[in-house]
Amino acid sequence: MGTNQARVRNADVTPQVRTNVFGQSPGSRFAVVGLGHGLHANVHFTSYLELRTQVYTAQTGMLGTDALIGGLDIDEDDDRSTAFLVVENRHPHPVAVACVRVIGRLDSDRRPLPADALYALGLDGEGVEVSRYIARLDDPQAQSRVLVEMLRSTIAHIRQLGMDDHVYAVVERPLERVLRIMGVGVTRVAEPAWIDEYQGVNLAIRLDPIASAHNLGGLREIDELDVSEGSVRFWGEVQL
Repeated sequence: MGTNQARVRNADVTPQVRTNVFGQSPGSRFAVVGLGHGLHANVHFTSYLELRTQVYTAQTGMLGTDALIGGLDIDEDDDRSTAFLVVENRHPHPVAVACVRVIGRLDSDRRPLPADALYALGLDGEGVEVSRYIARLDDPQAQSRVLVEMLRSTIAHIRQLGMDDHVYAVVERPLERVLRIMGVGVTRVAEPAWIDEYQGVNLAIRLDPIASAHNLGGLREIDELDVSEGSVRFWGEVQL
């Protein structure tokens, strides 16, 4: 999970999306789209990968181009992840402005979660990890709302998996503070350390979906969200 770094303009890392998703709600400014589980070959999933790639190579420098596959940020966790993309309704084309994925260590797949692999947390059962949590908007209010809506979808998905007690993330210290300010239940489980893979200082946290849901609209409302593949949730008004 990464925070905004002002090396490159947000406008330079947020790709256009050739989508008609706003045909369902032309006056809405934002839409969060459920991308489903695993890798997909469609315009929304490609834009999600492009956003990740641009942010982590051009803007934060977390990844070198030699780490890309086919010019995109694709890794061994994508085939066991469920992702969400936020699209902004702009002229002449919508733009991908935010994304998140939830990596699953579930069922027979016992590959360690990145947090465990990096910090030796000793996790031996099922669990999930929130990853690639990105939002790139210049408007602070819009940025904050986008982060909240992505978390609402993320928590709803985690609740559906039944993973309330086993949710982890690797974050930078500024993002840890932002999550606490947003009312997300956060417990630090590993202290800050330099991580070569991320080219920065990160720490590991455990998230409490129930406490978080109470501060992000309420548990019942979160549990009723449709976060299935192809689902779309709109908010905001288009800025003319």
